[in-house]
Amino acid sequence: MLADTTLNPRELAHVWQQLGQDETLPDRYELTQHGEVVMSPKPTNRHQVVAAEIAFLLRSQLGGKAVTEAAVLTREAGVRVPDVVWMPAERWAGVTRENDLLHAPDLVVEVLSPGNRRGEVAHKVRAYLDSGIAEVLVVALDGGLVFHRIDGAHDRSSFGVELDLPDDLFD
Repeated sequence: MLADTTLNPRELAHVWQQLGQDETLPDRYELTQHGEVVMSPKPTNRHQVVAAEIAFLLRSQLGGKAVTEAAVLTREAGVRVPDVVWMPAERWAGVTRENDLLHAPDLVVEVLSPGNRRGEVAHKVRAYLDSGIAEVLVVALDGGLVFHRIDGAHDRSSFGVELDLPDDLFD
C-alpha cells in the first residue's frame, strides 16, 4: 500500500481479512489507515490481568458483552485492537464471521504500557471518538482512569460504571 493513500473501510476490511488468513504473521498486529501492518509486542501478564478485570467489571455492571482484543475499524487510524471492547448484547448479534470488524462499539479501553507514547495514545483516542465510539477509557500505568468522550476528558464514565481496580496491579 502507498503510505499517502488512505483506504476506505471496505478496502481496510478486505486487507484485514486477507491478513487473518496469513499463517506466517504473528497474532498481534493492527493496520494503519493506509493498510500498513503495525506489529504490537505481546502484552505483559499484568497488562492482560488488568484488561480481563476491566472486561469482567464492565460485563457484570453493564450486561452485554465485554471482550479483550477485538478488532475495531476506525476512520482515521485504520484497524485498531483496543485492550477491551464493550457493547450491549444486541449489537454483538450483528457481528458475523464474514464481517468480523467492529464498527463504533459503545466503549473501548486502552490499558497503557511503558512503551506507549502520548501522541500515539491521543491519536487512537481521537480516531475512536471520531468513528462514533461513545467513550474511550485510558488506564494509566499507575491505575488512574480517564474517560474520553467527544466533549473531552472526564473522571467518571457516562455509562455509570465504577471500576475499582486492585492496587497490586499497578506500580
